[in-house]
Amino acid sequence: MKKLLMFIAGLVFVTPVWAENTLTLPQGRLRARLKPIYASNIKQRYDHDRSKISLVSDFEKALDVEAAKQFNPQLALLMRGHGLLSMGTFIPSLSLSTLVLGTAMEYGVTDNLTFGVTVPIVTANTKFGLHFAKTDEALQAEQLDPRLALDFAHLAEKKAIAQGYRPFENWNKTGLGDIEAGFKYRFLRTNALAMTTKAGVRLPTGRADDPDHLTDIGFGDGQTDLGTTLLIDYLGIPHLLINALAKYTLQLPDKQLMRIPEKGELFTKNREELDRNLGNQWDASLYTEYQFLSLFNINAAYNYVVKEADRYHSNSGLNTDRLELHSKMMKQTADMGIGFSTVPWVQQGAFTIPMDVSLTASWPITGQNVARAQTVDLEYKLYF
Repeated sequence: MKKLLMFIAGLVFVTPVWAENTLTLPQGRLRARLKPIYASNIKQRYDHDRSKISLVSDFEKALDVEAAKQFNPQLALLMRGHGLLSMGTFIPSLSLSTLVLGTAMEYGVTDNLTFGVTVPIVTANTKFGLHFAKTDEALQAEQLDPRLALDFAHLAEKKAIAQGYRPFENWNKTGLGDIEAGFKYRFLRTNALAMTTKAGVRLPTGRADDPDHLTDIGFGDGQTDLGTTLLIDYLGIPHLLINALAKYTLQLPDKQLMRIPEKGELFTKNREELDRNLGNQWDASLYTEYQFLSLFNINAAYNYVVKEADRYHSNSGLNTDRLELHSKMMKQTADMGIGFSTVPWVQQGAFTIPMDVSLTASWPITGQNVARAQTVDLEYKLYF
């Protein structure tokens, strides 16, 4: 489950916060941006085969005789004595809600060169529960032998605590995300076409994942990223903007304290600061925007993200295959939104405050090894 929650953090908190086109700020202009992004009650994910399943379906484990040997050897003997193949199944539940408050300040160095800094503030909470569904045979057997009448959910929590984990609990936290800084340079502008490049760095300023807490979330992936982006605008149709984006993110190697479970283990004492190389990421999107009544626009976008597999190395010889398994990720989403701008009014002298406001909703189309999340965001842009 820890690996899954790290994946969620990687694609909820670390993906680009801002929809972009090729526009740069005029020389000497400042722009402040505020964008709260809300995702509520995330309970499902896409697995390796792109099927929709519970966030914690991998932890729906049957307590058969072999599992009971690890859980409690005496229990395995009792099960054999009563001819029980299984006591039942552990059924966990997990839901996640997040609010990412993206804040940014940008400055036009020249008409074609803009510098900017993005500072996200993240609030996240998880709700976790664990239930054990006993088989009919187990319920009958425990009537005959009270030694089988156990609270297996509570015993599982005690086993985790004995391995050094924190108690199972709901979790919530607010803190700083990963800060980004970079520049945007427009190198082509004609009546019908504009092209811009972006480059920047993402710093590991967000809280790191706690390997001893099963239900917490890191507010970043804990290492430094370098990114480069190409933006293309087509402006040949009146009132219509068509934008294409391609981005590559290089995730630099680092070290991360993690737990390394062996095959068949849910809770492990194996902890080590591993050499880690998270997979690099590609983003692509196609965005269209139609302007009407001079002040309003409606827009839609298709977004595609793919991340390569992660790589880990243990200096003490621990097997890291389970951490690397299914660490390649993909997601496709669709956006729809509406926007309003006072800039035309300001240009006409009818209004004094230049600002843009937009409301956007995003829906998942498909994915692989990633949470299935719907988001809503409201973005404000204020020009100085």
